[in-house]
Parts: sequence; structure tokens; C-alpha cells
Amino acid sequence: MPLIDSGESLVDFELTSEFRDFFSMSDNGQIFDFTGRNWMIWSFSELERWWGIFESVLAVPFGRKLFNSCCDEEEFHIHSDEIISSGWFKKSRNKKKLSHRWNLFGWGLIDIGSRKVTTHLPSSVAAGLAVAGFESFDKIRYKSEWKQINQTEILLELNIDINDLPIAKKHSHLPWLGSRTFLANNEVPHELESRELGWSIEGESMVILPVSLFSRLFYSTLGTKSSLGPEILDSWEILGIEGKYVKPLIFASYSTYQLFINSDKHVFAESVESWISVISHYCGQWGWGDAIDLTVGLDSSSIKINCKQNEMLPFFIGHVMGIWERSNGRKPRVSLLFTEDDVEISIESLLKYI
Repeated sequence: MPLIDSGESLVDFELTSEFRDFFSMSDNGQIFDFTGRNWMIWSFSELERWWGIFESVLAVPFGRKLFNSCCDEEEFHIHSDEIISSGWFKKSRNKKKLSHRWNLFGWGLIDIGSRKVTTHLPSSVAAGLAVAGFESFDKIRYKSEWKQINQTEILLELNIDINDLPIAKKHSHLPWLGSRTFLANNEVPHELESRELGWSIEGESMVILPVSLFSRLFYSTLGTKSSLGPEILDSWEILGIEGKYVKPLIFASYSTYQLFINSDKHVFAESVESWISVISHYCGQWGWGDAIDLTVGLDSSSIKINCKQNEMLPFFIGHVMGIWERSNGRKPRVSLLFTEDDVEISIESLLKYI
């Protein structure tokens, strides 16, 4: 592979070129694959922390739900994109396809024969993605368990499931997913650096994941109680979507907000220009969404953002909340107004309402 030393890391231009052929970006901060599905880039450390926060918000073990969400989403991709070919002599080719898929996305290494994956992904995520691959390759349903052997190796224990379960379908159950098609004519700006396991961007180990695996996870929280008290839940006003979806949206957005606030990201956004720059830095370039219109209050203590409804919305809202709090030093009150295709995000100080 053609590698060029960029200082601390090696840029793999062959991998980067293939990545850019597979993915493209829209002007509103979304990463799409060739089918029009949304993806987002995570650092492994933030993905692990976000999952810990999200599970603590729900106050119940949710690892199996995460596993199921990842497994169903990957199965949907494998079958709808016809990644696995039929025929005895196609097995070697199918193994290579799955291994190449894991390498391109930064997931790590998948070993069909030993039922093992080597990865930096959280175990529930890696196991779910892997089982979808194993089941699709073998054309068999399995009852699955997994063991974390060490920091990077996960062993799957698979037993044949006699139940004839249908292939997972496209997930489209959340009201903020949006129905509008966006043009994605821009090149993904990042250069990938090969590592022994996965790849990095500017020296940080990262991964790309389909957003719909999170949408499946959020949908599974319907009716779930949480650890969030009324002082937090009452700081939200959400209009324009069915009531049963309000809490899943809060759980997801609040977890991302906490991820930002608990990080060492020190930002200050005051003017429209500074807000646009900060949002682009922390959201847009990674496929986490962007604003189409932004207004800052006269005293810079409130902000109103308009954006198109999209699948990344909870992650975008959480980041905007964190940026606002870091810039103003106060807890935010969030108002969301959903219309036909758009959503208006308004943030101001919670102190005005206490």
C-alpha cells in the first residue's frame, strides 16, 4: 500500500481513495454511502464513553439491545447490498468481502473460521456486527453469546437457532429521520492512516458506523424508564412529534450532551460566525449534521438553529447543547419545534425558568 509519512502517522492513500469512493458528503454535514444511507465517524474513546453514558441514563443493562441493533442493521446492509454470493466456490470470496468490509470501515479483523473478531469497538457493537456476518456467510441463524478474551479480542459462541427468523428490514420508525433526499457531491475531507488494527485520522483511532444502528437502539427505548429526574426532563419542550418519541429523543440527545460536557473540549461560540465554525469542527466534518440557518440572541445568551430533519439529529442537538453551555457557563433549556421537513432548535438559559 502507498504510505506517506505525515509526521506522527502514515497516510494510506489507497485506503483513503477507496473510502472516498464508498462515501461522500452533503453540504449539511451528512456522510452517505452509495445507497444513500447515513454514516458517522467516531473516535473509539468517545464511542465507548457515549455508550456508558447512554446506558447509565437508561438505568438498566442495555448491551443486548445494542447487540441486536448492530446485528439487524449489518444484516440489512449485507443482504440489501448483496455482499454475500451464493455457491460453494464463493466461500473464499465471501470471506474476503467481509474482511475487506471490516477493514474499510475501521471495525478491525473478522475471522469466520475461529468465530473471533479483533477490534477496538465496544463488545456489544463488535459482536452484533460479527454475528450478522457469520449468519449471512453460513446462511444459518444462531443463538449468540460472546466473551471478551482481552482488550481487543472477542470470541463468539454460536449455537444453531431452529427459529426461522426473517431478514432484518430497513429501519424507518423515528419521526426525525426525515424523508428528504440530499445531494452528496462533496468528498470526505479526511485522510486515513493505516494502523495494525483499523485506521486513524490525524493520529486518533477512529471508526465509521451506520447511523441507523443507533436509530434501532433509540427505538428500542420506547417505554423504558430512565435515571433522569424531572429537573432534567422538564428542561425540554418538544413540539411537533408524537409524545411516545419525546423521551427516546431526550435520552439520545442528553447522552451526547453529557459526552461533550465531560470532555476536555474547551470552546467559545458567541457570534454567528464562531458558532458556524465550531459546529462545523465538532459535527459537520464527521457526518454529525450541520445548521442551515443560525441566529444568535442580542446578548449572545440564546441561539436558534434551523436544520433539516435527519437521522443524526439527537447527536447534533447534544453537541449544540454542550457548545452552548461551555460558551455561556449555564445549564441549557432546549426547545424543539418540528415542522414538515425541518426542526427549529432553540437554546437559552434554564435559569430564566427556575
